[in-house]
Amino acid sequence: MRIDSGEIVFLFGGQGSQLYRMGEELYRQNPVFRHWMERGDAVIRRITGRSFLHELYEAPHRISDDFDDLELTHPAIFVYEYALAASLIDAGIRPSAVLGASLGEVAACAIAGACTFDDVLPALGQQALALQRGCRAGGMIALMADPATFSDSPVLPRRAALAGILGPTHYVIAVPDMWMEDVEAHLRARNLLYSLLPVRQPFHSPWVEPLPTGASAALLQVPFSPPRIKVFSSRTAGQVLHPDASHLLRAALDPMRFRDAILEVETLGPSRYVDMTPSGTLANLVTANLAGSASTVLAVGSPFGREATGLARVLSKLRAA
Repeated sequence: MRIDSGEIVFLFGGQGSQLYRMGEELYRQNPVFRHWMERGDAVIRRITGRSFLHELYEAPHRISDDFDDLELTHPAIFVYEYALAASLIDAGIRPSAVLGASLGEVAACAIAGACTFDDVLPALGQQALALQRGCRAGGMIALMADPATFSDSPVLPRRAALAGILGPTHYVIAVPDMWMEDVEAHLRARNLLYSLLPVRQPFHSPWVEPLPTGASAALLQVPFSPPRIKVFSSRTAGQVLHPDASHLLRAALDPMRFRDAILEVETLGPSRYVDMTPSGTLANLVTANLAGSASTVLAVGSPFGREATGLARVLSKLRAA
């Protein structure tokens, strides 16, 4: 099965790209985006008693503050990405395929029609409560280095887990709290460029298994259907014909094979990739993986905001192609 030249692939990511005030300009100006954000917030308020919209746009947080409260970030990332994708679809831009990484696999499946927003979001809210209360403490670190530096290190394989290979010079590790200082000291001593992700749990590693009680139960109750468009996964590095709850649960536990997934999509023909993450993180990673490709990459989100302007620019480029 090929992707026709120039067809559109929506990209959905997980923890790490979220930030306070993400999507604020779109929320104020785009009625479709606002509808889904408010609809999602109402669901989460019923489950947790908390509002991610309040924390995003009303509470006195700076953009530079870490938005790392899993009870809020877990559903908020999903809702943001779904709302952005829905805004593009409403404007006439329909994807031929979706590709998810980590939590982004849930949004990818929902946009593809394998599950519904109203079914899966309550499950994510319940899952967030269970993970926040019962998951082992730790963190995740993004490294700008050849992934071989992980296996070549005398420290990293013993103190961290390789959580994902994202590109030829990008990978992510998961670290439990008790070894975080040792790992950071080692990275500094090796002069390896790295950044701490705004995540308090060591996802994509053995340290989050078994999942806390309740983290999987709600998702296992979600009904799934055959997707209406092609679904690609960073967990399997290929197409998923029949996504289900088990696949989505493993997407938070197994290493991310984002580089392999992009290269697999590329074998099907040049595409126009559109990044749904709040910070445009995946767009940069796709670009790093596409040397010599005829594909193009676009992003709406940015750490600097102005997503309404970004959406207008992306729509103009997609319509002109």
